[in-house]
Amino acid sequence: MLEFWKTFFSSGSFIPHGHCYLWQTKLVWLHVASDSLIAIAYFSIPITLLYFISKREDLPFNWIFTMFGAFIVACGITHIFEIWTLWHPTYWLSGTMKAITAIISFTTAILLVELVPQALALPSPAQLEFANQLLGAEIVERQLAETALKKAKEDLEIRVEERTAELKKQTLNLEQTLLELQRTQAKLIQSEKMSSLGQLVAGVAHEINNPVNFIYGNLTPASEYANDLLELADIYEEQYPNPLPPVKEKIQSVDLDFIREDWPKILSSMKTGADRIRDLVKSLRNFARVDEAEMKLADIHEGIDSTLMLLQNRLNIQPDSPGIEIIKNYGNLLKVECYPGQLNQVFMNIINNAIDALEEDSEKQPIALRELNPKIIKISTKIFDSKWVEIRIFNNGSGITESVIEQIFDPFFTTKPVGKGTGLGLSIAYQIITERHKGDLECISEPGKGAEFIIKIPINLK
Repeated sequence: MLEFWKTFFSSGSFIPHGHCYLWQTKLVWLHVASDSLIAIAYFSIPITLLYFISKREDLPFNWIFTMFGAFIVACGITHIFEIWTLWHPTYWLSGTMKAITAIISFTTAILLVELVPQALALPSPAQLEFANQLLGAEIVERQLAETALKKAKEDLEIRVEERTAELKKQTLNLEQTLLELQRTQAKLIQSEKMSSLGQLVAGVAHEINNPVNFIYGNLTPASEYANDLLELADIYEEQYPNPLPPVKEKIQSVDLDFIREDWPKILSSMKTGADRIRDLVKSLRNFARVDEAEMKLADIHEGIDSTLMLLQNRLNIQPDSPGIEIIKNYGNLLKVECYPGQLNQVFMNIINNAIDALEEDSEKQPIALRELNPKIIKISTKIFDSKWVEIRIFNNGSGITESVIEQIFDPFFTTKPVGKGTGLGLSIAYQIITERHKGDLECISEPGKGAEFIIKIPINLK
């Protein structure tokens, strides 16, 4: 063990990285200057994040900023080691720091994916302030209405019939105004939320992508270096079948045969993890579509798949749930002229509600029966009448009653307990499909036979 630590912190028989640059002064100092500036930038970013967290104690999920700060600092340290190994070949120490950076980055990426559904449901301070302003305006309107009603009551004996008709008209106008205010409020709140979330997701995806590319860039050299070392060990064993006792003891202690077998597995698992992070980053970018707020040609299946990727954690098998199976029956669709970001929002709302319904059904069943009644979400797409695209999203839950279906797309209507739903999701989805895309959204269900949402939009919106 003592020999290991000596090797870990020593240069050993390695040569400084500067030899690779043939000690060309300009080239060496180019790398020194670049890595120094990168390290300084990486160290300054966490300081800014910590300052921001300290000033905003009410900030939700402030721990994710700490995680970002941790892996950014780790990235900065790896650049310091890049400078150090130009003259001091302590590659074991440098490689360990890179491994720590990889672990922190991977952990942060996984935690971020789990955080996205919570962030989607979280209203921002600006949204709450705007809602309060609307409520204040509504109170003022109601106060004015009450004043008018008091005056009407005083004149009621003289003009009963006339004032009665007038009051009915005023009440109708107030109800219509309130309904319009609620709809406008819902649109603005959801629009602001998705815009802010899209910018956040795009920025986070960019930051995660940098360390992932760094990991990818080092996997191949790490594999080649390790293979070279193992080949050297094979040649040594062949040329010196009877090594000196210290060498023989070291070979036995490190279990060289196990290293030969396990090293490719380690590299494969690292590549698998990096591939998973890349897929998640791609899905985050595709779902956010910050730069695609305008109408354009888009692949409907790509939007659905990105939504499913973000919800994968809820679909997987859990300790108390057998998981939810996704069945895709995609047709041969053309690219559709639409608002991709808004359609992704519709898919998220409908699939998320389906998962909620299936989870609620599972909780009501005994654990022994859950595996006998697997939960399914089936998504199918097709073209009909050569001008329309139809997307069907079915779940085999307990279904929806007719009375609920009649109100399911109304603003602020929800069957969920207080605190678990705003009643805006399906209302916003209905407005996006019917008003923005000139299509149709309907729900078909019978109690005990599941529920199916049918989306119809034109291929050419213009």
